[in-house]
Amino acid sequence: MVRLIFFCFALVFSACTYAQSVPSTGSPFVQNYTKSQYKAGNQNWSIAQGKDGVMYAANNNGLIAFNGAYWDIYPLSNKNFTRSVAIAANGDIFVGGKEEFGYFEKKGNSLKYHNLSRLVKPEILENDEIWKILFLDNAVIFQSFSKFYVYKDNKVDVRYGDGEPFLFAHQVDKTIWMERIPSGLERWNGREFAKLQANLRNVLTVLPFDREQLLVGTAKEGLYLLDANGNASPWKPESVVNKLLKEAQLNNGLKIDDNTFAFGTIKNGVFIIDRAGQLLQHIHKRNGLQNNTVLSMTLDRQGNIWAGLDNGIDRIEVNSPFYYYRDIFGEIGTVYAIKVFKGRIYLGTNQGLFYSNWPDGAAMQPLRFEFIPGSQGQVWTLDVFNDQLICGHNDGTFSVNGSSITRISNWTGGWSNIQLPNNPQLFLQGNYTGLALFEDKGSWLLKQKYNDPKTAVISVYPRNENQFWVVLNNAIQLVEFTVPYQSVNVLKTFSFNSDFPHIQRITPATVQQNIVFTTDKGIFVFDSVLSRFKPYEELNSTLGAFAKAKKIMPLKRNRYMFAHEGRFAEVTLQNNRIVVDSSSFNSLQDIVMKNYEVVQAVGGKLLFGLDNGIAFYDLERKHAQKPAQPLITGLQEILNASDTLHYLDPEVAISYNQNNIRIQFASPWYSNTPVKYQSLLEGLQAEWSLPTEIPYIDFTNLPTGKYTFHVRVMSANGTVSEVTTLTFQILPPWYLQWPALLLYVLLTVAAFVLARKLIIEKIKRDKLEIRSKLQLRQQELLRKEAEQNEKKLMELKNEQLTVELEAKNRELANAATNIVYKNELLNNLHEELLHVKDRDGKKLSPDQLQKVNKLIDNARSDERDWDLFEKSFNESHENFFKKLKTDYPGLSPNDLKLCAYLRLNMSSKDMASLMNITTRGIEIRRYRLRKKFNLPTEKNLSEFLLEL
Repeated sequence: MVRLIFFCFALVFSACTYAQSVPSTGSPFVQNYTKSQYKAGNQNWSIAQGKDGVMYAANNNGLIAFNGAYWDIYPLSNKNFTRSVAIAANGDIFVGGKEEFGYFEKKGNSLKYHNLSRLVKPEILENDEIWKILFLDNAVIFQSFSKFYVYKDNKVDVRYGDGEPFLFAHQVDKTIWMERIPSGLERWNGREFAKLQANLRNVLTVLPFDREQLLVGTAKEGLYLLDANGNASPWKPESVVNKLLKEAQLNNGLKIDDNTFAFGTIKNGVFIIDRAGQLLQHIHKRNGLQNNTVLSMTLDRQGNIWAGLDNGIDRIEVNSPFYYYRDIFGEIGTVYAIKVFKGRIYLGTNQGLFYSNWPDGAAMQPLRFEFIPGSQGQVWTLDVFNDQLICGHNDGTFSVNGSSITRISNWTGGWSNIQLPNNPQLFLQGNYTGLALFEDKGSWLLKQKYNDPKTAVISVYPRNENQFWVVLNNAIQLVEFTVPYQSVNVLKTFSFNSDFPHIQRITPATVQQNIVFTTDKGIFVFDSVLSRFKPYEELNSTLGAFAKAKKIMPLKRNRYMFAHEGRFAEVTLQNNRIVVDSSSFNSLQDIVMKNYEVVQAVGGKLLFGLDNGIAFYDLERKHAQKPAQPLITGLQEILNASDTLHYLDPEVAISYNQNNIRIQFASPWYSNTPVKYQSLLEGLQAEWSLPTEIPYIDFTNLPTGKYTFHVRVMSANGTVSEVTTLTFQILPPWYLQWPALLLYVLLTVAAFVLARKLIIEKIKRDKLEIRSKLQLRQQELLRKEAEQNEKKLMELKNEQLTVELEAKNRELANAATNIVYKNELLNNLHEELLHVKDRDGKKLSPDQLQKVNKLIDNARSDERDWDLFEKSFNESHENFFKKLKTDYPGLSPNDLKLCAYLRLNMSSKDMASLMNITTRGIEIRRYRLRKKFNLPTEKNLSEFLLEL
């Protein structure tokens, strides 16, 4: 029966694990999660992975959960520390701590805690700590050091060790092993303990080894094999592994696969061994772990180890094609050249040349690099020619002999070395000063240094037996060597600016037996007929960014490694197909020296030079696992994105005033290269979003409607996960919901009735208003008619006044004319009297004329004519004289007369006659009058008087 149990377990376990074998060269990548990241206590006593891929750890501060993007902490009811965590078949997370145990149930995006320790009397639980949780049939066993509690059918049964305390319980398939002190390890069948033939003590791990045996790990006595009959025997008692585990104090263990086991220790990290007892890996603080005390371990679905430490949590990528050697103390520097030669690995760095023994077996052989004396300085190249290792150095060229070097050339800067295709006894070098030729005479020696070119040669590459491509700083030359390589002639020079589209660099390489030229503007080939370079369109259109690769390195037939700006791509050209795989090497990005990338193929591995060490890529371990389906961890209002109390329930329709939402998601797929997410909101978007590492997406002002959110994950190697969906609904705004719509209908009916009533009343009012308007209009017409009649009457009166005024003016003119005529008559009469003679023919004496002249003078100075003229003038010209006297009080009567005559536009002669003065006197008076009016020269006096 026991054999059958072992057999079934082996089948199930082998089907659930990855068919992997942990490499022994290099160290796996270790992802550190510090307490500042998960924001809880230092110690993580137990660790497990949930059914959905979420990692859980029993921490001093409670249960902590990590879904690949977010950390959460769930304390127990008593807020005490948690010691154990285990996942049930239904996905419930069972936990145990000090004086408490229970389980968390997944409820949507959160965990709901159920305290099972309430089913036990408090005095029984006093000072108990639950260290192990096991599942047997329908029961859950919570084990402490003094007793264990069996939870079944919502009841807890307390079991004791017959007066003996327990150490730890272990489970293999459906068999439970418990250690009582001092009885040792025993089998428990659910009712009683069955003693074993062997007395195994301080047992800290029990693992399936094969169909009939278990591998038992003790704290300080090493490893044992336990058979089905209960017999135990030390396993590999004299092995190095047993010795190391005893010294480090084994604390826990797990089975990685059928061939590999991992053991965590108290003092020295994690040891990984194989079935033969060989040490494959030792992961400790110096090569990645945060802490050497490993309190717990588990294997995740990706075949990688999670370690709960005394201070932090670490993820160890044992199931990865990449392993690393890290120069954590900076003793080596940046790697520029790698070569495995005669059982040693050589690294050329910016600090010099280093070597270490190259592992030649399955067991771990740590790389311990030592500096080769005299090699300090920049190493550019390492090449093997005729079974001799050549080092191109900043200070010259050296032959490497084991752990020493011999200078073979003083010409500095051996950038590029190429063995002549048809003459392996020679190799050509491009260096800081030009070209040099070396010859093998049992050992390599400098044969000659060529006179041309007299500048640095960055690269040299053969075109045929005698012709070579020589790369300079700003040009590439096609040169030809005379036989037997005594001199060199430049056939043609191609400028980077005139013969290329202004390139910055160029490197020749061979792809499928064709020479290609990689540049920063794409790949070119040389047209021998036209003697010019042209783009290699077929490759350029397929390679994308790698068309601008700095280097092309052959791997195997039709497979090449392209390097560009610190990124790598494996390119396969076969059957007219070009396959580009760049995603497998994404983890190297940002840890290699850009533009100085180095790759060396060794057996089934690729060795990459890093900023601080080397990476080992196992081609046989290359796999494209589909990443885990992402989890949608919640919906939040963006305004309350930092407040977990404001998560939205997608099962409940979301109100319109909460339509600015954030959808959080995570991928329980753990890698040293972050996964990327793509999302699509059906109902709003038509295409998947661009890949992004951000584990959430915001939607603002979502319209009313039902939406289905889709999210998927893209891993570093380019594989895509299954899609996770979430459906939710945005309700219409309150004013578009049914109650509001019903209210709108009622309001519309009421408005219609009210409007009808108002319209009828308005019609009545309009009729009255129209009637009133008609009356007003009639009155207005009558008023306007009266005004028009009155206006016409006024016009008639004005016309009459105008006529009368004209008549008056005529009368004034006639009166003035009469006065002029009278005065002229009196003047003539006066003149005639001067010539009158008496009867005797004598002139009349003055005395005789005096009386008549006096009458004439009285007639001339008679003011009655003027008074009558003035009265008539004032009547016609609206008190003209009154205005003049008011505005100009200094005017004399004669001035007033002159003003009146000027207003009537009379001539100077007539005015002189009327005023009984000469025409010259009139002009003088006009001048004086202008001065009194203070008129400018350009102003006419008559016009001024007419304007008054």
